[in-house]
Amino acid sequence: MKKSIYPILFCLLFSFACEEKDDPATVCGVSDPIESLPWLKQLVEEASTAGLAEYSYISKAKYNGHRVFYWGSCCPHCNWALVLLDCSGEKVNGDYTLSDLQEIEVIWHLENSQCNFN
Repeated sequence: MKKSIYPILFCLLFSFACEEKDDPATVCGVSDPIESLPWLKQLVEEASTAGLAEYSYISKAKYNGHRVFYWGSCCPHCNWALVLLDCSGEKVNGDYTLSDLQEIEVIWHLENSQCNFN
């Protein structure tokens, strides 16, 4: 009986040791998503040249356990809609708000940004 317990314990221990975790140094499998993801680089270029660019920023976050990105605005007189994009730049469908996001981090804004990120 004791001999059969050891393989079971070994399997249980091994199953916990193999838990897959995100590498905090990478986003969508790359270390610099703005330079490595062409669609995101294009989004940054559009945001930096758009009207009211000083109020624009791009953030990464997690939504339902998946990495997402969005173009945001801190313009005090503007309205903007939250549109989430996945790692391939495709729109994430759903009814979501900023409060549904976790691990939000601004990854781009202009040097003369009018936004307060503190």
